[in-house]
Amino acid sequence: MEERHSTAKVTRRDERRLLKIATEAVKTDFPNPERFGCPGPIALKAIARHDVSFPGAEDIVDHIATCAPCFAEYSGYRRRRRLRFVSKVFLACAAGLAAIAIAWRLVPAHRSPRKENVAQDSANLVLKATLDFQKTTVERGPAQPPKPAEIPHLKRALLNLTIKLPMGMEDGTYSVQFRTALNQSVANTTGLAAWDGSAETLTATIDLRNLKPGLYKLAIRHEGSSWHQYPVVLE
Repeated sequence: MEERHSTAKVTRRDERRLLKIATEAVKTDFPNPERFGCPGPIALKAIARHDVSFPGAEDIVDHIATCAPCFAEYSGYRRRRRLRFVSKVFLACAAGLAAIAIAWRLVPAHRSPRKENVAQDSANLVLKATLDFQKTTVERGPAQPPKPAEIPHLKRALLNLTIKLPMGMEDGTYSVQFRTALNQSVANTTGLAAWDGSAETLTATIDLRNLKPGLYKLAIRHEGSSWHQYPVVLE
């Protein structure tokens, strides 16, 4: 039956304890006050930075282990080298955090134009609207003025307008105007009318974004014919 051995790992705390014991042992057993055979600071610094290519590296390591002054000097170089390494890591982390902070502050500035673009896209959005004037006669217009509740309302926007024309209107090109109470044209366009199977339907695109809210007249005229006007409220 084979005997199994468990291998215990040496912790960093154990390593520091062993180094402390070794330091005390070197001071006691190998004082070397005359600094006999000491390799000098250049060699000690090379070993401290683990430069194994330095000439006579193995012999220098053996000397450090048996010379209290060299061991103390070597340990000092190691501590300073470790402190420099920790400082570099700290500075790198600080620089990274600073870069993140700067980027975070700049993100809203980069996003602002996108918000403006969204607002512009919304402002340029074409809305659909339908007006039904089928019950209005071509010759005489409405039998009596429409009640306020019967007057159609439209948004002050860029409209894709569909107008159901009264019976008797013909296919073709139509002029379309929005007029004030003083009969002044403030928006105009042209559109095409065609029979869609249930009504003579005029389609046109018109921009009403710059008009003030209120009551207007929608004026429509077929080529060579007279104008027909209908009250419309813009809101």
